[in-house]
Amino acid sequence: MYIVKKIKIILMLILFVMSTIASANEFVVKKIQFVGLQHIALGTALSYLPVKEGDRIDSAQMPDIIRALYKTGFFSDVAVTQDKGTLKITVQERAIIGTLNISGNRKLTTKQLKEALKSAGLVEGQAFDRSILNSVEQALVQQYYNLGIYNAKVQASVQAADRNRVTVNIRIVEGNVAKIQSIRIIGNHAFSERALLKNFTLSTSNIFTLFSHDDQYSKEKLDADLEKLRSYYLDRGYIRFKIDATQVSITPDKKHIYIVIHITEGSIYTIKECILSGNLLNQGDKFLKLITLKPGDAFSRKKIIEVEESLNNFIGDLGFGKPDIRIDPIINDQTKQVTLKFNIDPGKRIYVRRINFSGNDKTHDYVLRREMRLQEGGLFSISKINESKRRLANLGYLEGIDDKVVPVPGHPELVDLNFNVKEASAITANFQVGYSDTDGLLYGVNLNDKNFLGTGKMVSIGFNNSKDLQNYSFTYYNPYYTQNQISMSITGYIQKSMPDEIGLTSYTANIYGLGVRYGVPFSEYNTLFFGYGYEHTDIGTNILSSTQVKDFTNKYGSSYNELKLTTAWSYYNLDRAIFPTEGFQNSLDLEFAVPLGKQSVQYYKADYSLGLYYPLIKNFIFHARGDLGYGNGYGNTLALPFFKNFFVGGIDSVRGFYAGSLGPLDSYGKAMGGNLATVASGSIIFPNPLGDSLRTSVFVDIGNVYQNKFISKDLRSSYGIGVEWRSPLGPLVFCFAKPISTKSGDNLDSFEFNVGTSF
Repeated sequence: MYIVKKIKIILMLILFVMSTIASANEFVVKKIQFVGLQHIALGTALSYLPVKEGDRIDSAQMPDIIRALYKTGFFSDVAVTQDKGTLKITVQERAIIGTLNISGNRKLTTKQLKEALKSAGLVEGQAFDRSILNSVEQALVQQYYNLGIYNAKVQASVQAADRNRVTVNIRIVEGNVAKIQSIRIIGNHAFSERALLKNFTLSTSNIFTLFSHDDQYSKEKLDADLEKLRSYYLDRGYIRFKIDATQVSITPDKKHIYIVIHITEGSIYTIKECILSGNLLNQGDKFLKLITLKPGDAFSRKKIIEVEESLNNFIGDLGFGKPDIRIDPIINDQTKQVTLKFNIDPGKRIYVRRINFSGNDKTHDYVLRREMRLQEGGLFSISKINESKRRLANLGYLEGIDDKVVPVPGHPELVDLNFNVKEASAITANFQVGYSDTDGLLYGVNLNDKNFLGTGKMVSIGFNNSKDLQNYSFTYYNPYYTQNQISMSITGYIQKSMPDEIGLTSYTANIYGLGVRYGVPFSEYNTLFFGYGYEHTDIGTNILSSTQVKDFTNKYGSSYNELKLTTAWSYYNLDRAIFPTEGFQNSLDLEFAVPLGKQSVQYYKADYSLGLYYPLIKNFIFHARGDLGYGNGYGNTLALPFFKNFFVGGIDSVRGFYAGSLGPLDSYGKAMGGNLATVASGSIIFPNPLGDSLRTSVFVDIGNVYQNKFISKDLRSSYGIGVEWRSPLGPLVFCFAKPISTKSGDNLDSFEFNVGTSF
């Protein structure tokens, strides 16, 4: 017992001594003092501390404070002491990256490279960590690897600057891009390697890769091409197709790439049947009509996706904004057949609560709202949303349209439809400039505001001057003259024509007139027009005027007053007004001249025109246009007046021939136009990496103008290259053309251009 008591006493003494020592080391933090802060704000530094003023701490917690500050990455040295309740923290800040210089880069922009440096932890204004320089160099080299540049070199160096800052210099030697020398596909039996590689973006070097650079290896492009290869087989029934391996090798000099793709095709699988299940909304028969895959057809992922989209749009047009269509393929590997089970859950009907617009700083809200094909409070409809976007795009003064369907919180049956638009310059001053050996300088200006004061109305004032023509015009157009979408336009003009100045038939014509036209839509894409107006014409002849001109004026006089009656029909469903990519338009215009008094001529003219845009593979677009015109006299006037003739040739018809120079000749051998005109053109529009602001195309034109009778052997044709650019200065159009079929005496003009500016 005595020994036990002794032990207890000793333990109590030890505990007493330890508690006394601990009490001696504990203190209340009355003040926190930082020494050495330069760029880091005091409040920022305090926020990282695990203690605050008023806390009771002991010396054992000092290492926690040091670790917390080191962890921020702001400091290279930290020391902590305390004196009479003051916690003194002495720090040495890491140097701050003051300037980040990048040189030698051409294929990657400085902005792109700085984004890569940011992800590696190197940013101007942040603390510099020398240990990350190596990883920074590797990150930039990887950026070049992604572009197929495998001999790029990156060197980083650091220079001290004032105020504890450093300048980081990154010098890049890019080297050359590795070109694809060969692409091989191994394991293909059903399709030739050549047929498969036609779908690839990547290719070996050829004349086209000088512009497309598709012979430059990129992992992203290869991944996309492998997906195209997979889709090619899945769209043709090879449901068990596999890409077994892809080998990319580079030559020792890092100049050439070899790609080998190993595949297993498998067998063709056909459709056994298509089954509908779920809530069919009593529309089962209509759903079945939308399923274009039939028993016996080869399995096709593309067609299945198209069917899914058709079903989704159909259900969406019934007001169900969030249908769930699940497609379950049941594969029988023994019979090589697939049963497709379409499980349909339409969800709940959705209504549009509000339609909101943003980005229209100039355009009034009602101008955009009247193009909507669905209304607030009405049922949701995908096709109506798409049609609304198409109509907005065709206004001509919007260049970007994004729509977003936003659910209304607490109301699962309601959505808001938000349209964000980007306005283009609606006011343009188009300057037409051209030059030819015979005509010299052509110039003109057209001030056009398609969105006058943001109202959606168009006001245009034009002036054109050349050797042969002076024209002054004014146009006012209101697309919503009435609430039921009847449009109205008013046009006034004064013209003086002197075609002999450019080598055409010799006479002068002074014309002025005023016309009104209305447009009545009778479907989404069809519009009927009718109008009326007055026109006065004075014809002047001279000693060089042809027999045809003098005979007409001797018979009908030289001054005419007519009441002009017009009617027209137009079909228009292009996807947008500026640089369309798909759609069709055609129109038929009829004009009748009704006599006003004795000094009149009677005639009629009909003009039919069409235009087609059709997307091809790899973003190529086929564009076709055509024009057919015919006119004649009636009543006491036996022929179409010569000053109303059609003319062919030039940048808007058959390029490569001087404007208006084709067709019948007068008694002096000069072109005088005709009453029958025909023009056709086909072109391929090339994709380009600069986006929608530039279009390049190759074209073939054919056409001519005749007097009463079409003669095929007299057709003229040409081919060439056209460039259209919506530059910051306005629209620019260039045309280089070379005739294919010509005859002696044809007036050729191989280069034409129009220049415009906008503000």
